[in-house]
Amino acid sequence: MNQQLTTVTEEIEELKSRKEQLIFQAQCSTDKDMTNLSKKYDQMNNNLDILDSQDISLKKQLEKDAAAFREEKFRPEPEQYTELLDTRIQIRPDFRDKLIEQLKGTFGKYYDYHRRDIAANEVDYLNVEDPDVFSHRALELEYQRKQEMRRNQPARTKKKSYDMEL
Repeated sequence: MNQQLTTVTEEIEELKSRKEQLIFQAQCSTDKDMTNLSKKYDQMNNNLDILDSQDISLKKQLEKDAAAFREEKFRPEPEQYTELLDTRIQIRPDFRDKLIEQLKGTFGKYYDYHRRDIAANEVDYLNVEDPDVFSHRALELEYQRKQEMRRNQPARTKKKSYDMEL
């Protein structure tokens, strides 16, 4: 019985010592501060549980939305496809140039043109674009733009030789 009492007393002293260490580490001065800190930890654990459940539900929703987006992305209407392609043709060169400059600045002499070309092909693939259709449409738009510029320029008249001053 004495031995058990001694063992229990030692355990109590050890627990008190550990409690004092924890209070010191938590920068608490009293048991009341420690109780308040414990309540805060419990609240944080509850908040973590709530956030975990929200994370799980949002991940499920993201999977559903991503699947719906992929389905919708691959089915543009024909007139929308042309409009979408025209917009991409207008935006892509500027965006590509900015990205290349940014990558050159980041990687310096390690910048790899071959990887850039592979990435460009991957973008075409992910956008379900045929590079030939893309380049053909870009040429069509360039031709239309030049024709429009020619139409908008005033007609030139040839000067006749007798109109010239000597």
